Amino acid sequence: MRSYKLMGLALATAMFSPVILASGTIVSEAAGAPRAPAYGAPPPPLPLPFYLWTGLYVGVHAGGGWADLGVGDTGSGFIGGGQVGYNYQISQWVFGVEADISGSGIKNNLATIGTPFGRITANFNWNSLTTVTSRFGYAFDNWLVFGKVGGAWADVSASVNGPFGFGASAGGTASGWVVGVGAEYAFRNNWSAKVEYNHFDFGSDGGTFITGNTVTLETLKVGVNYRFGGWPF
Repeated sequence: MRSYKLMGLALATAMFSPVILASGTIVSEAAGAPRAPAYGAPPPPLPLPFYLWTGLYVGVHAGGGWADLGVGDTGSGFIGGGQVGYNYQISQWVFGVEADISGSGIKNNLATIGTPFGRITANFNWNSLTTVTSRFGYAFDNWLVFGKVGGAWADVSASVNGPFGFGASAGGTASGWVVGVGAEYAFRNNWSAKVEYNHFDFGSDGGTFITGNTVTLETLKVGVNYRFGGWPF
Protein backbone atom coordinates (compact mmCIF):
# COMPACT_ATOMS: atom_id res chain seq x y z
CA MET A 1 0.00 0.00 0.00
CA ARG A 2 2.78 2.40 0.91
CA SER A 3 4.52 1.91 -2.45
CA TYR A 4 1.30 2.81 -4.31
CA LYS A 5 1.03 6.07 -2.31
CA LEU A 6 4.63 7.03 -3.16
CA MET A 7 4.04 6.34 -6.86
CA GLY A 8 0.90 8.53 -6.82
CA LEU A 9 2.77 11.41 -5.13
CA ALA A 10 5.56 11.24 -7.69
CA LEU A 11 3.06 11.26 -10.58
CA ALA A 12 1.22 14.29 -9.18
CA THR A 13 4.48 16.16 -8.69
CA ALA A 14 5.51 15.50 -12.29
CA MET A 15 2.12 16.65 -13.62
CA PHE A 16 2.25 20.02 -11.88
CA SER A 17 6.00 20.79 -12.13
CA PRO A 18 6.81 23.70 -14.58
CA VAL A 19 8.55 23.07 -17.87
CA ILE A 20 10.80 25.76 -19.40
CA LEU A 21 10.47 25.88 -23.18
CA ALA A 22 13.36 26.71 -25.48
CA SER A 23 11.78 30.12 -26.00
CA GLY A 24 12.22 30.89 -22.29
CA THR A 25 8.47 30.74 -21.47
CA ILE A 26 7.52 28.77 -18.38
CA VAL A 27 4.53 26.42 -18.96
CA SER A 28 2.73 24.20 -16.47
CA GLU A 29 1.94 20.76 -17.95
CA ALA A 30 -1.22 20.55 -15.89
CA ALA A 31 -2.70 23.93 -16.78
CA GLY A 32 -0.99 24.35 -20.17
CA ALA A 33 -1.01 28.15 -19.65
CA PRO A 34 2.14 30.28 -20.12
CA ARG A 35 3.50 32.37 -17.30
CA ALA A 36 5.87 35.34 -17.31
CA PRO A 37 9.52 34.35 -17.84
CA ALA A 38 11.69 34.31 -14.79
CA TYR A 39 14.43 36.25 -16.58
CA GLY A 40 13.56 38.51 -19.58
CA ALA A 41 15.69 40.64 -21.91
CA PRO A 42 16.51 44.16 -20.63
CA PRO A 43 14.20 46.93 -21.91
CA PRO A 44 15.45 48.92 -24.93
CA PRO A 45 17.26 52.18 -24.11
CA LEU A 46 15.17 55.32 -24.06
CA PRO A 47 15.64 57.62 -27.09
CA LEU A 48 17.74 60.73 -26.63
CA PRO A 49 15.64 63.85 -25.85
CA PHE A 50 17.50 65.78 -28.56
CA TYR A 51 18.89 65.31 -32.06
CA LEU A 52 22.58 64.37 -32.27
CA TRP A 53 24.46 67.05 -34.25
CA THR A 54 27.92 65.46 -34.30
CA GLY A 55 29.38 65.09 -37.79
CA LEU A 56 30.67 66.74 -40.93
CA TYR A 57 28.10 68.75 -42.91
CA VAL A 58 27.82 70.68 -46.17
CA GLY A 59 25.09 73.02 -47.34
CA VAL A 60 23.88 76.02 -49.30
CA HIS A 61 22.42 79.37 -48.29
CA ALA A 62 20.77 82.49 -49.71
CA GLY A 63 19.70 85.83 -48.33
CA GLY A 64 20.42 89.54 -48.32
CA GLY A 65 22.98 92.00 -47.02
CA TRP A 66 23.19 95.68 -46.05
CA ALA A 67 26.49 97.59 -46.10
CA ASP A 68 27.28 100.91 -44.40
CA LEU A 69 30.36 102.79 -45.60
CA GLY A 70 29.89 105.53 -43.05
CA VAL A 71 29.01 108.22 -45.62
CA GLY A 72 25.23 108.24 -45.26
CA ASP A 73 24.43 105.60 -47.85
CA THR A 74 23.43 102.01 -47.06
CA GLY A 75 23.82 99.63 -49.93
CA SER A 76 21.94 96.38 -50.22
CA GLY A 77 21.79 93.29 -52.38
CA PHE A 78 21.43 89.53 -52.67
CA ILE A 79 23.92 86.96 -51.37
CA GLY A 80 24.14 83.22 -52.01
CA GLY A 81 26.70 80.48 -51.57
CA GLY A 82 27.71 77.41 -49.60
CA GLN A 83 29.18 76.26 -46.30
CA VAL A 84 31.07 73.31 -44.84
CA GLY A 85 31.63 72.55 -41.18
CA TYR A 86 31.98 70.04 -38.37
CA ASN A 87 30.02 69.73 -35.11
CA TYR A 88 30.92 67.81 -31.97
CA GLN A 89 28.27 67.35 -29.31
CA ILE A 90 28.72 66.78 -25.56
CA SER A 91 25.37 66.11 -23.91
CA GLN A 92 23.26 69.03 -25.16
CA TRP A 93 26.19 71.37 -25.90
CA VAL A 94 27.43 71.59 -29.48
CA PHE A 95 30.83 72.95 -30.57
CA GLY A 96 32.11 73.28 -34.12
CA VAL A 97 33.89 75.12 -36.88
CA GLU A 98 32.47 76.40 -40.16
CA ALA A 99 33.72 78.02 -43.36
CA ASP A 100 31.41 79.66 -45.87
CA ILE A 101 31.63 81.72 -49.04
CA SER A 102 28.95 83.87 -50.63
CA GLY A 103 28.73 85.57 -53.97
CA SER A 104 27.32 89.05 -53.44
CA GLY A 105 25.36 91.64 -55.34
CA ILE A 106 25.54 94.21 -52.52
CA LYS A 107 26.32 97.65 -53.90
CA ASN A 108 26.76 101.12 -52.37
CA ASN A 109 26.11 104.11 -54.58
CA LEU A 110 28.85 106.68 -53.95
CA ALA A 111 27.84 109.36 -56.41
CA THR A 112 25.63 110.03 -59.41
CA ILE A 113 26.48 113.01 -61.63
CA GLY A 114 24.38 114.19 -64.53
CA THR A 115 26.15 115.54 -67.66
CA PRO A 116 24.94 116.66 -71.09
CA PHE A 117 26.20 113.34 -72.41
CA GLY A 118 24.65 111.07 -69.74
CA ARG A 119 25.06 110.06 -66.15
CA ILE A 120 28.30 109.20 -64.39
CA THR A 121 27.91 106.82 -61.46
CA ALA A 122 30.41 105.68 -58.86
CA ASN A 123 29.66 102.50 -56.91
CA PHE A 124 31.28 100.43 -54.22
CA ASN A 125 30.73 96.72 -54.91
CA TRP A 126 30.82 93.77 -52.51
CA ASN A 127 31.72 90.92 -54.87
CA SER A 128 32.09 88.06 -52.37
CA LEU A 129 32.20 87.32 -48.63
CA THR A 130 34.21 84.59 -46.90
CA THR A 131 34.19 83.61 -43.22
CA VAL A 132 35.91 81.06 -41.00
CA THR A 133 34.27 80.84 -37.59
CA SER A 134 33.88 78.81 -34.45
CA ARG A 135 30.33 77.79 -33.52
CA PHE A 136 28.83 76.99 -30.13
CA GLY A 137 25.25 76.06 -29.38
CA TYR A 138 22.64 74.25 -27.31
CA ALA A 139 20.46 71.37 -28.59
CA PHE A 140 16.91 70.51 -27.54
CA ASP A 141 14.35 68.33 -29.34
CA ASN A 142 15.37 68.73 -33.00
CA TRP A 143 16.55 72.32 -32.54
CA LEU A 144 19.99 73.85 -32.27
CA VAL A 145 20.43 77.49 -31.26
CA PHE A 146 23.94 78.77 -31.82
CA GLY A 147 26.35 81.67 -31.89
CA LYS A 148 29.46 82.11 -34.03
CA VAL A 149 32.56 84.31 -34.10
CA GLY A 150 35.61 84.45 -36.36
CA GLY A 151 37.40 86.10 -39.24
CA ALA A 152 35.88 87.64 -42.35
CA TRP A 153 37.18 88.65 -45.77
CA ALA A 154 35.45 90.57 -48.54
CA ASP A 155 36.41 90.95 -52.19
CA VAL A 156 35.44 94.56 -52.94
CA SER A 157 35.82 97.02 -55.78
CA ALA A 158 35.04 100.63 -56.64
CA SER A 159 33.73 101.27 -60.14
CA VAL A 160 32.94 104.34 -62.26
CA ASN A 161 30.66 104.13 -65.26
CA GLY A 162 29.77 106.88 -67.70
CA PRO A 163 28.42 107.64 -71.13
CA PHE A 164 29.76 106.13 -74.35
CA GLY A 165 30.51 102.84 -72.54
CA PHE A 166 33.14 104.34 -70.28
CA GLY A 167 34.00 102.23 -67.23
CA ALA A 168 36.86 101.75 -64.79
CA SER A 169 37.28 99.82 -61.57
CA ALA A 170 39.82 98.95 -58.90
CA GLY A 171 39.52 96.48 -56.07
CA GLY A 172 41.11 94.56 -53.24
CA THR A 173 40.41 92.32 -50.25
CA ALA A 174 39.15 93.74 -46.98
CA SER A 175 39.62 91.78 -43.76
CA GLY A 176 37.77 92.03 -40.47
CA TRP A 177 35.70 89.99 -38.04
CA VAL A 178 32.18 88.59 -37.83
CA VAL A 179 29.77 87.57 -35.07
CA GLY A 180 26.45 85.88 -35.60
CA VAL A 181 23.49 84.04 -34.10
CA GLY A 182 21.09 81.54 -35.56
CA ALA A 183 18.79 78.55 -35.17
CA GLU A 184 18.82 75.22 -37.01
CA TYR A 185 16.12 72.52 -37.17
CA ALA A 186 16.67 68.86 -38.16
CA PHE A 187 13.59 68.02 -40.21
CA ARG A 188 14.33 64.72 -41.99
CA ASN A 189 17.05 62.09 -41.59
CA ASN A 190 20.34 64.04 -41.75
CA TRP A 191 18.81 67.16 -43.32
CA SER A 192 18.44 70.42 -41.43
CA ALA A 193 17.36 73.98 -42.22
CA LYS A 194 18.71 77.14 -40.62
CA VAL A 195 18.24 80.88 -40.34
CA GLU A 196 21.21 83.07 -39.43
CA TYR A 197 22.08 86.72 -38.80
CA ASN A 198 25.68 88.01 -39.04
CA HIS A 199 27.37 91.32 -38.26
CA PHE A 200 30.65 92.11 -40.07
CA ASP A 201 33.12 94.82 -39.06
CA PHE A 202 35.91 95.75 -41.49
CA GLY A 203 37.30 98.72 -39.57
CA SER A 204 38.61 101.70 -41.53
CA ASP A 205 41.32 100.24 -43.76
CA GLY A 206 42.22 103.21 -45.95
CA GLY A 207 44.08 100.95 -48.33
CA THR A 208 40.86 99.13 -49.22
CA PHE A 209 37.99 101.51 -48.46
CA ILE A 210 38.05 104.87 -50.16
CA THR A 211 35.98 106.49 -47.40
CA GLY A 212 38.42 105.93 -44.51
CA ASN A 213 35.43 105.42 -42.18
CA THR A 214 34.42 102.35 -40.19
CA VAL A 215 32.68 99.98 -42.58
CA THR A 216 30.09 97.46 -41.38
CA LEU A 217 27.92 94.87 -43.07
CA GLU A 218 24.83 92.96 -41.93
CA THR A 219 23.53 89.75 -43.52
CA LEU A 220 20.41 87.65 -42.98
CA LYS A 221 20.25 84.27 -44.68
CA VAL A 222 18.49 80.92 -44.71
CA GLY A 223 20.13 77.63 -45.62
CA VAL A 224 19.95 73.85 -45.80
CA ASN A 225 22.61 71.41 -44.53
CA TYR A 226 23.23 67.70 -45.03
CA ARG A 227 25.05 65.98 -42.18
CA PHE A 228 27.37 62.99 -42.73
CA GLY A 229 26.77 61.40 -39.35
CA GLY A 230 24.45 62.17 -36.49
CA TRP A 231 21.30 60.30 -35.61
CA PRO A 232 19.05 59.37 -38.56
CA PHE A 233 15.35 58.85 -37.81
